[in-house]
Order: sequence, then structure tokens, then C-alpha cells
Amino acid sequence: MLLELIWLTVVVLNIIPFGSYILYMKKVADKKPWNIKADSAYLPEISIVIPTFEEGITIVRKLDNIGQVDYPKEKMEVTIVDSCSKDQTTRLAQEWSKQHPEIRLQIICQPERRGMVNALNYMVGRVHGEIFVKTDADCLIDKDSLRNAVKYFADPQVGAVAGIHIIDAHRETSSVKTERTYRQFYRWLRIGESKLYGTVLYEGELMLVRTKILDKIHFDEEIGADDVPIALRIAEEGYRAITAEDANFLEQTPYTWKEKFRQKIRRGRHVFQALWKYKYLMFKKKTPFHQLILPAEFFIHIVNPFVTIAMLILSLTTLIIHPWFLVLTIPLLNNKVRSMFITFIVNNCIMFLAVCMEARSREKTTWTKIDEIRKM
Repeated sequence: MLLELIWLTVVVLNIIPFGSYILYMKKVADKKPWNIKADSAYLPEISIVIPTFEEGITIVRKLDNIGQVDYPKEKMEVTIVDSCSKDQTTRLAQEWSKQHPEIRLQIICQPERRGMVNALNYMVGRVHGEIFVKTDADCLIDKDSLRNAVKYFADPQVGAVAGIHIIDAHRETSSVKTERTYRQFYRWLRIGESKLYGTVLYEGELMLVRTKILDKIHFDEEIGADDVPIALRIAEEGYRAITAEDANFLEQTPYTWKEKFRQKIRRGRHVFQALWKYKYLMFKKKTPFHQLILPAEFFIHIVNPFVTIAMLILSLTTLIIHPWFLVLTIPLLNNKVRSMFITFIVNNCIMFLAVCMEARSREKTTWTKIDEIRKM
């Protein structure tokens, strides 16, 4: 009886807090209006920074994409910061620039590869735009995404804005389907948190930050990612870091489980680094971010993965002793329920591995690219 009681306790701890938070944020995302004074007529000068390392496959497509966005070209400056690429990235960018004189493009070549965050910090203090726009070389921005994201900066309380990730894949595999389900949950959380105050997890593929704030705080080079740390530091400075529901970008997702796990474990390690380093922000101020959002995300990404592993072990043990417990799995016959359950388990297992690997040794600030998401 003790085993069954422990199992039930762990199941409740694993599912109820997470499920309640998801449902609450979905309700907020669907029904709560934005408490932000957005203005579509607000069009400040922006500085678009694209960090690159051997992006010869993607750089022309990326620059074509930037050239097609609906934003006044005279208010855009574009900078490629290349981290010592050995391929044709810079040559292709130079050729593109000659063919598109309407775009102010400069190419800066660093003498050695020191990671994406270092490349971004190199540009802090060197850009002229009011808004610093960081975007990855392998993602494509919707035509109206920059206008839609910038309008939120008309509210002086908004310090940073990130876009929404629309995934694509060269193959529709089980790995891709799981990611699509995850992104649905992810969107509910990010939009709901943003409407309440601000979000924690950020999309570095399309991220806009007030330049004056970056001049003060810079990107955190102790962590190999630029997104979660900047969202946390923006909140620390008293500004809101939000995800815009109408600023989309397209990025390929790995279609094999091997590459999916490699990508998401790396990202998970960076999430853990940021949440652990800035955990002191929890309950520091009386805002929804400090009192609800950050503690909830800390629980979801650091505590709950261990609870999930405990639940799986206890469930297996309980099934061996009481095979009739299999009747509890009947809801999994429903495709939607099964998809959500698999997504929940997979992502918690990924974060469990990420935290364990990070506890053993720190993740590097540079990493190997995933070739299958860069195919043309």
C-alpha cells in the first residue's frame, strides 16, 4: 500500500502543477487582452545583427529574406558578424551586398570563433538603431514580423520582444510531430506569460531588444545562449520581455530523433544554466513575473523532470506488482491524448538528461551545427 501511495503522490505532483499552469496560461493567452500600448505607426531605426559561422548554405537565402521584409529600408542597418568561417559565407554576403545597394549591409569578421553571444556583444555599443534585432542565419522572418514586433516598443515598459517559432521539416517524422505538439504548448505559455507581464523562455532566432538596455547590461557570455538570459536580465532591470503573437519566423526542425535529442539537450542545458544562475529573481519583486512565472518555469524545467523520472520508475514497478494498473493507460488510445503524453514525457526526459549532463560538466559556448536542418 505504501508503494501505491507514493506512486499516486508522485503522479499528482508531476501532472497537476504543470497541467494547471498550462491550462491557466492557455486561458490567459486566448482571452486576456494585451496590457501594452502598441502603436503600428511607431517605426524607429533598427539594427539587424546576424551572427554567422560557416553559413554558406543559408546566408543568401537569409539576406534575400531580410530584403523582402516590410520595413522602411532607410531605417534598417544590417550587420553580419562572422566568427572566423572557413567556407564562403562572407564572400557570398559581399556579392549579395553589391547586388542590393538599397540595404545597408556591413560584414564584420572576428579573428577567432568565440561563440554567438560574444559575437553579439561585439556589436553592443556599435549599432545605431534604437532597436537591436538579433536573428539567426537559418530562420526566415515573415514579411510583416518586424513591423509587428517593433510596435510593442511604443510602450516604454517593453524592453524586449521575441517572435513565435513556426516549424518546418524536410520529413514529417514522429520526431517532428512531437515537436509540433510541444510548440502548441510552448505558444500558450509564452503568450499567456507575456500578457500577464513577461516570459522566461525566449526565441533567439528572432529577438528584439532596446539598444539602450543592451548598452547597460550586455548579453551574458557565461551562458552559451542569448535568449533566456536576456529575458531574465530585462526583467531584472524592471522591463517586460514579451513574445509577440503576430511576429512569426520559420525554422527547420530536426526530423531524426538523434539530432532532435542533440539539439534539445544543448538548449536544455542553456535553459538550466540561465534559470539556475538567475534563480535569485524569484519573489524578488511583487510582479506576476517574479511571483508566478519564473517560479513556475523553474519548477517545469528543473524540478519536474526529476519528478517525471521518478514517476516512470514507480509506474513500472507498480505495473509489475499490479498488472491490472494497465487499465489506467486506456486514455492513451486516443491519438491526441497519446501525442500530448509522449511530448510531455520526451521533453521532461530531455531536460532530465540536460540537467544531469550540465551538473557533470559545463556546456560549451560553441557547438556543432545540425546539417539536416540546413538542407536547401
